[in-house]
Amino acid sequence: MINLIPTIVRNAVIKEYWLRVLSVFLFMISVVAAVITFLFLPVYVLVSTQVDVYAQSAMQAAERVADFDVSAKTLTDANQLAEKILEQKKVENFSTIIKLVESLQPVGITINAIELSRSGETVASVKVDGLADTRNNLAAFRDILLQHESISDVILPISNLAKERDIEFSLALVLNEVKQ
Repeated sequence: MINLIPTIVRNAVIKEYWLRVLSVFLFMISVVAAVITFLFLPVYVLVSTQVDVYAQSAMQAAERVADFDVSAKTLTDANQLAEKILEQKKVENFSTIIKLVESLQPVGITINAIELSRSGETVASVKVDGLADTRNNLAAFRDILLQHESISDVILPISNLAKERDIEFSLALVLNEVKQ
Protein backbone atom coordinates (compact mmCIF):
# COMPACT_ATOMS: atom_id res chain seq x y z
CA MET A 1 0.00 0.00 0.00
CA ILE A 2 2.83 2.30 0.56
CA ASN A 3 3.59 1.91 -3.10
CA LEU A 4 0.37 3.63 -4.02
CA ILE A 5 1.30 6.80 -2.16
CA PRO A 6 3.28 9.41 -3.99
CA THR A 7 7.00 9.57 -3.17
CA ILE A 8 6.92 12.88 -1.39
CA VAL A 9 4.10 11.80 0.88
CA ARG A 10 5.77 8.43 1.34
CA ASN A 11 8.95 10.11 2.55
CA ALA A 12 6.91 12.27 4.91
CA VAL A 13 5.09 9.19 6.30
CA ILE A 14 8.40 7.33 6.80
CA LYS A 15 9.85 10.39 8.51
CA GLU A 16 6.74 10.65 10.72
CA TYR A 17 6.92 6.92 11.47
CA TRP A 18 10.56 7.07 12.61
CA LEU A 19 9.85 10.20 14.61
CA ARG A 20 7.09 8.38 16.48
CA VAL A 21 9.25 5.29 16.95
CA LEU A 22 12.01 7.47 18.35
CA SER A 23 9.65 9.38 20.64
CA VAL A 24 8.14 6.10 21.94
CA PHE A 25 11.64 4.71 22.43
CA LEU A 26 12.72 7.81 24.35
CA PHE A 27 9.50 7.70 26.37
CA MET A 28 10.20 4.06 27.27
CA ILE A 29 13.75 4.95 28.27
CA SER A 30 12.47 7.79 30.46
CA VAL A 31 9.91 5.47 32.09
CA VAL A 32 12.63 2.89 32.76
CA ALA A 33 14.90 5.60 34.15
CA ALA A 34 12.08 6.87 36.38
CA VAL A 35 11.41 3.34 37.65
CA ILE A 36 15.12 2.77 38.30
CA THR A 37 15.34 6.10 40.09
CA PHE A 38 12.29 5.26 42.13
CA LEU A 39 13.77 1.84 43.04
CA PHE A 40 17.19 3.30 43.92
CA LEU A 41 15.76 6.07 46.08
CA PRO A 42 15.52 3.93 49.27
CA VAL A 43 19.07 2.72 48.73
CA TYR A 44 20.25 6.33 48.34
CA VAL A 45 18.45 7.37 51.53
CA LEU A 46 19.87 4.38 53.43
CA VAL A 47 23.42 5.02 52.21
CA SER A 48 23.27 8.74 52.98
CA THR A 49 21.96 8.11 56.51
CA GLN A 50 24.62 5.45 57.07
CA VAL A 51 27.28 7.90 55.93
CA ASP A 52 25.97 10.41 58.48
CA VAL A 53 25.98 7.75 61.21
CA TYR A 54 29.51 6.68 60.35
CA ALA A 55 30.65 10.31 60.27
CA GLN A 56 29.21 10.88 63.74
CA SER A 57 30.80 7.67 64.97
CA ALA A 58 34.15 8.75 63.56
CA MET A 59 33.83 12.14 65.26
CA GLN A 60 33.03 10.46 68.60
CA ALA A 61 35.98 8.13 68.17
CA ALA A 62 38.23 11.09 67.40
CA GLU A 63 36.99 12.84 70.55
CA ARG A 64 37.68 9.70 72.61
CA VAL A 65 41.15 9.44 71.12
CA ALA A 66 41.76 13.09 72.02
CA ASP A 67 40.54 12.39 75.57
CA PHE A 68 42.82 9.38 75.76
CA ASP A 69 45.74 11.49 74.55
CA VAL A 70 45.03 14.05 77.27
CA SER A 71 44.68 11.25 79.82
CA ALA A 72 47.89 9.63 78.62
CA LYS A 73 49.74 12.94 78.99
CA THR A 74 48.31 13.41 82.48
CA LEU A 75 49.22 9.85 83.45
CA THR A 76 52.74 10.29 82.10
CA ASP A 77 53.17 13.48 84.12
CA ALA A 78 51.78 11.78 87.24
CA ASN A 79 54.09 8.82 86.71
CA GLN A 80 57.12 11.11 86.45
CA LEU A 81 56.10 12.91 89.64
CA ALA A 82 55.64 9.57 91.40
CA GLU A 83 59.12 8.49 90.31
CA LYS A 84 60.58 11.72 91.70
CA ILE A 85 58.72 11.20 94.97
CA LEU A 86 60.03 7.64 95.21
CA GLU A 87 63.55 8.90 94.53
CA GLN A 88 63.15 11.49 97.31
CA LYS A 89 61.99 8.73 99.65
CA LYS A 90 65.29 6.94 99.12
CA VAL A 91 67.27 10.06 100.01
CA GLU A 92 68.13 10.18 103.68
CA ASN A 93 67.19 13.53 105.21
CA PHE A 94 69.62 15.54 107.30
CA SER A 95 66.87 16.36 109.77
CA THR A 96 66.41 12.71 110.75
CA ILE A 97 70.11 12.38 111.50
CA ILE A 98 70.14 15.62 113.52
CA LYS A 99 67.09 14.44 115.50
CA LEU A 100 68.77 11.10 116.09
CA VAL A 101 71.98 12.65 117.44
CA GLU A 102 70.04 15.12 119.61
CA SER A 103 67.78 12.38 120.97
CA LEU A 104 70.80 10.31 122.00
CA GLN A 105 72.45 13.27 123.76
CA PRO A 106 72.82 12.48 127.50
CA VAL A 107 72.98 14.89 130.42
CA GLY A 108 76.35 16.59 130.62
CA ILE A 109 76.83 16.83 126.85
CA THR A 110 76.19 20.03 124.92
CA ILE A 111 76.18 19.77 121.12
CA ASN A 112 77.43 22.95 119.48
CA ALA A 113 77.47 21.92 115.82
CA ILE A 114 76.56 19.03 113.58
CA GLU A 115 78.17 18.99 110.14
CA LEU A 116 76.69 16.73 107.50
CA SER A 117 77.76 16.05 103.94
CA ARG A 118 76.02 14.08 101.23
CA SER A 119 77.41 11.75 98.60
CA GLY A 120 74.73 11.09 96.03
CA GLU A 121 71.64 9.87 97.85
CA THR A 122 73.37 8.89 101.10
CA VAL A 123 74.88 10.90 103.91
CA ALA A 124 78.64 10.64 103.50
CA SER A 125 79.86 12.00 106.82
CA VAL A 126 78.50 13.31 110.09
CA LYS A 127 80.71 15.37 112.39
CA VAL A 128 79.49 16.36 115.86
CA ASP A 129 81.22 19.15 117.81
CA GLY A 130 80.33 19.92 121.37
CA LEU A 131 81.26 20.27 125.01
CA ALA A 132 81.28 17.49 127.60
CA ASP A 133 81.23 18.16 131.37
CA THR A 134 83.41 15.12 132.14
CA ARG A 135 85.35 12.42 130.39
CA ASN A 136 82.84 9.81 131.63
CA ASN A 137 79.95 11.75 130.05
CA LEU A 138 81.82 11.84 126.73
CA ALA A 139 82.55 8.10 126.88
CA ALA A 140 78.91 7.41 127.76
CA PHE A 141 77.77 9.53 124.79
CA ARG A 142 80.06 7.53 122.50
CA ASP A 143 78.69 4.24 123.89
CA ILE A 144 75.07 5.40 123.47
CA LEU A 145 75.78 6.34 119.86
CA LEU A 146 77.43 2.96 119.15
CA GLN A 147 74.43 1.09 120.57
CA HIS A 148 72.03 2.63 118.04
CA GLU A 149 71.28 0.36 115.04
CA SER A 150 71.72 3.06 112.40
CA ILE A 151 75.23 4.02 113.55
CA SER A 152 77.97 1.54 112.73
CA ASP A 153 80.99 3.37 114.21
CA VAL A 154 81.87 6.46 116.23
CA ILE A 155 85.31 7.90 115.67
CA LEU A 156 86.43 9.79 118.78
CA PRO A 157 90.04 10.95 118.72
CA ILE A 158 92.07 10.10 121.82
CA SER A 159 93.10 13.75 122.13
CA ASN A 160 89.50 14.55 123.10
CA LEU A 161 89.89 12.38 126.20
CA ALA A 162 93.05 14.13 127.43
CA LYS A 163 91.24 16.55 129.75
CA GLU A 164 89.19 15.51 132.79
CA ARG A 165 86.55 18.32 132.76
CA ASP A 166 85.00 20.76 130.25
CA ILE A 167 86.15 18.78 127.23
CA GLU A 168 85.62 20.23 123.78
CA PHE A 169 85.13 17.22 121.57
CA SER A 170 84.75 16.45 117.89
CA LEU A 171 83.57 13.02 116.83
CA ALA A 172 82.68 11.49 113.49
CA LEU A 173 79.78 9.12 112.96
CA VAL A 174 79.75 6.32 110.40
CA LEU A 175 76.17 5.50 109.47
CA ASN A 176 74.80 2.18 108.27
CA GLU A 177 73.46 2.02 104.73
CA VAL A 178 69.75 2.84 104.61
CA LYS A 179 67.80 -0.01 103.01
CA GLN A 180 64.42 0.86 101.54
